[in-house]
Amino acid sequence: MSDSAVQGSPVAKGGSSTFKQILVSLFTVGICWVFVRFGSLLVTMAISHTWSSDDPRVSAYAFMFRVMIMQFIYPSVLNIFRPAFIPLYNEIKKQDGQAAAMTFAKGWLEIGMVLGCGVFAWIWLVPDWTVRMMASGFDPAQHAASVAMMRQMAPGVLFLLAAEMYLILFHAERKFAYPHSAEAVQKIGWGLGIILLGRVLHLDEIAVGVSYAVACVAQAALCFVGMRRTFGWALPLTNLGRWWSLWGRRTLILLGPLVVGILAARLRDIVQFRLQSDLESVSFVSVEYARQLTNLPVAFLGTLVSLVMLPHLAAILHGEGGADEHRRTLEGTVTTLCLLSIPVVCTCLVSAEELMALLYLKPNWGEAERLTCLQGALAVRVISLGFTFVVLENILMPGLFSIKSMWWPTIWGVAASLFQILCLVGLASAGLPQNSLWLIGGVAFAFPLSRLLKNGVLMLVLRSKTGMFAGRVLPVFLLRILAIALATLVVQVVAGWLVRRGFGGIPQGRSFMLYKLLLGAQIALPAAAMGVAFLALTWFGGYRTQMLELIRSARAGRKGRPQVDDLPEA
Repeated sequence: MSDSAVQGSPVAKGGSSTFKQILVSLFTVGICWVFVRFGSLLVTMAISHTWSSDDPRVSAYAFMFRVMIMQFIYPSVLNIFRPAFIPLYNEIKKQDGQAAAMTFAKGWLEIGMVLGCGVFAWIWLVPDWTVRMMASGFDPAQHAASVAMMRQMAPGVLFLLAAEMYLILFHAERKFAYPHSAEAVQKIGWGLGIILLGRVLHLDEIAVGVSYAVACVAQAALCFVGMRRTFGWALPLTNLGRWWSLWGRRTLILLGPLVVGILAARLRDIVQFRLQSDLESVSFVSVEYARQLTNLPVAFLGTLVSLVMLPHLAAILHGEGGADEHRRTLEGTVTTLCLLSIPVVCTCLVSAEELMALLYLKPNWGEAERLTCLQGALAVRVISLGFTFVVLENILMPGLFSIKSMWWPTIWGVAASLFQILCLVGLASAGLPQNSLWLIGGVAFAFPLSRLLKNGVLMLVLRSKTGMFAGRVLPVFLLRILAIALATLVVQVVAGWLVRRGFGGIPQGRSFMLYKLLLGAQIALPAAAMGVAFLALTWFGGYRTQMLELIRSARAGRKGRPQVDDLPEA
C-alpha cells in the first residue's frame, strides 16, 4: 500500500478536529486502561502466588471470573446493549433533540438494570446447577469451591452491571473518564483485597469472592457520582409505557440480530468450556492463564479502540463529514491496528515461556509449575497466530454497527461459533489423552481460527458498504503487512535465541526479585531488537506518511488543544 493510499487515514488532514477528539478519547481511556491492566495483573499475581495451580480455589476463580463474568455476563450485556444504544441515541438526538435522547437513555438504562437483577438472581439461586452444566469435568472439591465463589461474587455482579449500564450512556456522549476510572478502582481494589484477606488475614475461603463484591460496589458508587455531576441524575426512572410506544419497535429491530449472535456465541463458549474443564486441573489453569496473558494486548489494541470508536463513528456519520470521513476513519484505524499487532504476535511467539513464568509462576518450580509453563506457552503461541484477526473485530464490528448493519455481524458470528463448535467436537471425539499437547493447543486455537473466518468476511462486507480500501489497495495492503510481520519475526527469533544462550534459560530457584528481573530482561532484550527492526520496516515499508501525520497530530494536540466545544468531555 503506497503512501498515497494511506491518505485515507483519519490523520490525513493534518490534525483535524475529528482526529483530535479521537486522540483525546484514546488518551483518556488508555491512561485508565493502564491502571485497569495493573489491577488485573495484581489480581492474577495475588492468586497465582497465594495458591498452587492445582488448588480448587484457583479453578473456581478461573470458572467464575474468567468464564462466567468475562466471557458470559459482561460481554453479553455490553455487546447487546451498547451497539444498539449508541447509533440509535445519536439518531434520536439529531432528529428530536437532546431532551428526547436523554429520555430514551433513561428508559434504556432502567430496562438494563432490571435485567441485571435477573442475572443476580440466577447466580445466587442456582449456582450448583450452573457449575454442573458448564464444568461437568470438575472434581468435587473444584465444584464446591466454584459454587461458594459464585454466591460470594453475586452481589458484585449486580453492581458491576449497574456500572456497565451507566458506561453505555457515558460512551454515547463520548465521556470516558468516569466509567473507566471506576473500572480501574474496581480492579486495583480487588487485587488489594485478595492480598489483605488471603495473605495477611488468611481468610482463604472468602478472599477472592468477598473482595470482588466490595470492589464492584466501589465501582458503581464512582459511576453514580459521575452521573450526578455529568448529567444531573443517576437513577434512570421514566415512563416505560410511553418509552416503548415511542422507541420500542426501533429498539427491537436493532436488538434482534444482536441477541441471536450473543446466544450463538454463548453456546460456543459452553461447548468450549465443558471440553476445557475435562482436562486435568493443571492443563485447565494453563489454558486460562494463556487467555489472560493474550487478553492484555487484545484489551489495549482492540477493546480500547472499540470502546472509543463506536461513539465517534456514529457521531461522524451523523455529522458534517458524513460517509467520506467515516470511511477514512475506518481505513486509518484498520491500518494502525494491523501494524500494532505485529510486535505483539512476534513477542508471544518468541517469548511465550518467559511471559508465562514472569506473570504466573513462582521461582521454585515443581511438576505443576513445569506443566503450567509448557502447556501455557503452547496455548499462548497458538492463540497469537490469530491475534490480528481477533483485534480487527474491535473496529470491523463498530464500523458495521455505526451504519446500523446488525445482521452481517450476526450471521457471520453464528457461522464462526458453529465452526468453532465443530472444531471442539472434533477434538473431543479424537480420543486424545487429557495432557495431549495437540488437545490443549486445539482448544486454545479454536477461537482465533473462528475469528479469522468471521473477520475476513466482515472486512469484505464493510469494504463493500463503505468503499474503504477500494480496488487493488486491499490486496497490496495485506501483502505489505505480511511482509513486515515476517521480517520482524525473523529479527526477534534470532535475538531471542542469542539471549537464551547468554542467560541459560529460565532462572529457576533464584530469589523472587532476581527471578522476575532476569525473566524481564530475557523478554525485553529480544523485544527491543524487534522494536527497532519493526520501526525501520514500517518507516521504509510504505507507512512513512502515516507515521509523520500521527506525530504531527499528536504535537498539535499538545501545543494547541481543540476548542472546548470540539472536545469530548473526558
